[in-house]
Amino acid sequence: MMNSKKRLAAFIAIISLVFSAMTLATPPAAHAVGCYGDWCSGQDADATGCSADAVTTQIYNNKEFSLHVRWSPTCKTNWARIFMHSPGWIKCTRSGYLKAVQDTGYTQQIYFDAICAPVVTVRYTPMIYSPAHKVRAVFVDQNNFTYSTPWS
Repeated sequence: MMNSKKRLAAFIAIISLVFSAMTLATPPAAHAVGCYGDWCSGQDADATGCSADAVTTQIYNNKEFSLHVRWSPTCKTNWARIFMHSPGWIKCTRSGYLKAVQDTGYTQQIYFDAICAPVVTVRYTPMIYSPAHKVRAVFVDQNNFTYSTPWS
């Protein structure tokens, strides 16, 4: 009887180790997103969850704003983002068009008005499905000056 108890205990220990190893070896679940691929084009990166794993791939900086190209590996999308810095206490940022431009010419854009505030203002475009094409961020201000990141 003692042998069967020892065997049962050993069997349970082995099974416990196997299940523990399986649990540790299981990768964490990917974050849930509300779209994938071309279904994401024209949609909001935050609302769909695509921004959760996004990385910045290109940047253009000046004293008034920082222009970024963002990429989501899960959704296979890019979008443009801009951080507008108010240069001084309660001064106005520029208004204009923010665009995510694909090398095919396909564009997603938004227009935003100038904002007067002592804080950083963030704006971003809808997404472009772009696993194989390059994208750049473009800002065209109210004076028709154009700024852009390199292609990404």
